[in-house]
Amino acid sequence: MNNTLSSVAADSDKPLVTAEQIAQFQRDGFLVVENLFSPEQVQQLLQRFDLLYAGEFETGIYPDEWHWNPHLGKAEVAGQMTGVWRCDRTLASMVMSEKAVQIAATLEGWSGTRLLTDGLWQKPHNAKETTLHQDSMYINSHTPVGETTTCWVALSNAFPSASTIEYVPGSHTWPRSGAVPDFHNKDKSYLSQMEAAAQQAGHKDPKVVQMTLSPGSCGSHHGNIWHGAGQNTASVVRRSLVIIHVPAESKFQSGGAYLPGGYIAAKYRRHGDDTMDESFFPIVWREDGYRTPFIDSAEFQPQLSQPQLSQPKQTA
Repeated sequence: MNNTLSSVAADSDKPLVTAEQIAQFQRDGFLVVENLFSPEQVQQLLQRFDLLYAGEFETGIYPDEWHWNPHLGKAEVAGQMTGVWRCDRTLASMVMSEKAVQIAATLEGWSGTRLLTDGLWQKPHNAKETTLHQDSMYINSHTPVGETTTCWVALSNAFPSASTIEYVPGSHTWPRSGAVPDFHNKDKSYLSQMEAAAQQAGHKDPKVVQMTLSPGSCGSHHGNIWHGAGQNTASVVRRSLVIIHVPAESKFQSGGAYLPGGYIAAKYRRHGDDTMDESFFPIVWREDGYRTPFIDSAEFQPQLSQPQLSQPKQTA
C-alpha cells in the first residue's frame, strides 16, 4: 500500500478532508496526514523532550504516566509518558491543535471533539517492539462506547527499521479484544496477539503496513484498528506524540466507586457523576464554535521565559 494515496495536505487552503479520504478511513481504519505540524512546532517540542523525561516539568505538574528517565532508565529501553499536556505549555499548544481535532471529527462524523489524553514516546536504537494492539482495549470507560480516534505524530523521521507505526488495514472492523499481556514485547512475536484476533475474525492472512512519515506528519487512526511498532534497528531515536480524542458529548459510563476499563481517564471521574470535566478533558473543537475557554487564555500559552522547573524527587 502506498500511504501517500491515503494522505491529506494539512498545510493547504483546500478542505481538510475530502469525501474520498473519509471513505478511505472508513475502509482502512487510518489516514495519513502530511505536515500537520510545521518544522518550527516540531523543533520547539523536541527542545522540551529531554527536559520532560528528566523530570523538569514547566508547570510543576507531573504526568499521569512516566516510564523511563535518564537517571534510572536503561539506554535501550523505550520511554513513554501519558497525560503530559498539563506539564508543559509548548506541548499543550500542539495537543490542542484545532486542525488535528477537526480532522478527527470529520473522519468520525462527530459534531465536536474532546481531548481524552496525550502521550510522548521515544524509542532508542535496539528498543524492543510495541505489541500490536487496539487503543479501545484501554480506552473504554466513556460513552459512546468504543468511539475514539488517535493522532500519532512523527517527531523524527519514521520509517520501517526505525520502529515506525504499523497498521493492519481494515482491522478496525474486528471485535474488540482484551488487553495484550505484554504491551512492550518480551519474548513472543509482537504480531501474535493480532494474528490470534485475525483468526477469530475470519482473516487467515492479515496484512501489516509500515508507515513512512516525515516529522510533523501523522497517522490518524480509529480506536479499534490493530497497530504497533517493530524493534528499532536503526541508529536513530524515534520520537512521537500521541493525541487521543473522543466525541465532545462523551460522558463516563455509569458505575460504582470503580469503573472497569478506566485505565487513566477514570481516575478523574467524580463518584456518582458521569460528567467528563473540561478541566481534565477539554473540548478542543465543536462545530458551533465552542472551545473550552482556558485553552486560549494567556496563562495557557507557551512562555517566553521559563519559570523555575520542578526537580525529580530523589529516594534513598
